[in-house]
Amino acid sequence: MQGNQSHSRTEVLAIGLGPREEEEMQGILGPEFSLERFVFPCSGNGRPEMDNKLMALVSWRGVNGQIARLTRYSFSDENFPPRVLVLDAPVAQCDLERVVDAGFSSVLRYPFEPEKVKALVDQLMESQGLYKDLYHMAREICLEREILSRQADLLQFFNKILTNASFSLDTIEILHQAHEDLRILLPVKSVDAIFWQSNQNQELESEIFIHEHSGKQIQDRMIQFLLEHAEKHADQKIIGYHVNFMSKVESMEVIEDVREDDVLVLPLRFGGKSYGCISIASEKISRLGRDRLQTILAAVNHLALALRNALLFQQMRTRADRDALTRLPNRHYFDERMIQEVKRHQRYRIPLSLMMMDLDFFKSINDNYGHQAGDMVLQDIGRLLRDILRSSDIPARFGGEEFVVLLPHTTQEQAGILAGRILESIAKRRFHFKGKFFKVTASIGVASMETGFFAKNEDLLGEADAALYRAKASGRNMVCLAGEEDAEESRRQYA
Repeated sequence: MQGNQSHSRTEVLAIGLGPREEEEMQGILGPEFSLERFVFPCSGNGRPEMDNKLMALVSWRGVNGQIARLTRYSFSDENFPPRVLVLDAPVAQCDLERVVDAGFSSVLRYPFEPEKVKALVDQLMESQGLYKDLYHMAREICLEREILSRQADLLQFFNKILTNASFSLDTIEILHQAHEDLRILLPVKSVDAIFWQSNQNQELESEIFIHEHSGKQIQDRMIQFLLEHAEKHADQKIIGYHVNFMSKVESMEVIEDVREDDVLVLPLRFGGKSYGCISIASEKISRLGRDRLQTILAAVNHLALALRNALLFQQMRTRADRDALTRLPNRHYFDERMIQEVKRHQRYRIPLSLMMMDLDFFKSINDNYGHQAGDMVLQDIGRLLRDILRSSDIPARFGGEEFVVLLPHTTQEQAGILAGRILESIAKRRFHFKGKFFKVTASIGVASMETGFFAKNEDLLGEADAALYRAKASGRNMVCLAGEEDAEESRRQYA
């Protein structure tokens, strides 16, 4: 018998055949085939590999008493080749039923007839080729179904990203939703962003949106990380930035460290020009496959347009809510915020104060020096308020030369002290316009809402306005508190 001499030859299993029978069969099959003796039940290293076997020649004489066991063995292996019974001994009538039940695909009589053997081989070869073609077709169909399924999932993901991003013109809401949507692809810890634009001096200023990471150290490192990438993509140094801390989303994981390998930073482009960067933090970033990386890049391209629209809307709204001259919030914005703060006061019973300020004899400045001088004074007062006040305070130009400041978490006493500082800063200022020097003073009225549920914003405005009227009527350049009739005492204490 010739054994496994070449992997390129077609193999035929020989079960129970004698040496003479094997030799004759090998002569008929030719050198393109090799016989491999197979003994069952298997011992040693277990069953041989059944793939690519053409047939199994089973000697009736060799396995006469073990037909049932052979049947169980071959039926348990889906790769077992077709069985051909070699009738090399007489078959009794009582054994025919066992032969039929054994499921042989064909029968060869011994001595072998070469024509019948070759015809059977051709038939099995054709069947095996057809089986392989069907098998490959089935595999291709499965692969195509898998590809179509993945493409459908990607289309669904892109549709979700685009739809959710288009639902809002709020930058924080878009970033929060992107965090949730990107978790479909990988376990995202946070999605943060930085945007930049040129100021009047063509210097870059940026606005950063990051989540409230655990610990100031992590927050500072994330801010620095975003600034470094922003300067790289903008190809210009950023001279200033403002940070917006976003609240945590439910699915957000705690970030204990910021490593470059765990953060993917991608530029946001509009019209072929970068205007920002988005960072995606995940421990699996470094192990992203090419297809998923391309998917994330495509998703960020969708987000870039949505975020650009949100930023433009925010800029338009800022312009609409700002006084063009002083760059302070205008009356409309102030009225909306006052309603919100009054509701917060009523709900949480936190202190809330209001300061109303009027520049003394402002009309005389316009009359004596011109309206440009008056505009210069108003602009300077706007800068002064922005410098002195906290970020949580809400200043606004109320109209003409009148200003208001809403002071959350501030008692009337604290507001009076702050008003005194503002009054002192204004009085110390020396204005210069076209070679002429002059000074300006102001009068301030302060009121505070009582802790309770029945105070209204109209009451607060009325009380502060009445206090301002007393300050002006009592000689100007002073602070008067609501409920205090002694203007001189107010002057000594706060002016």
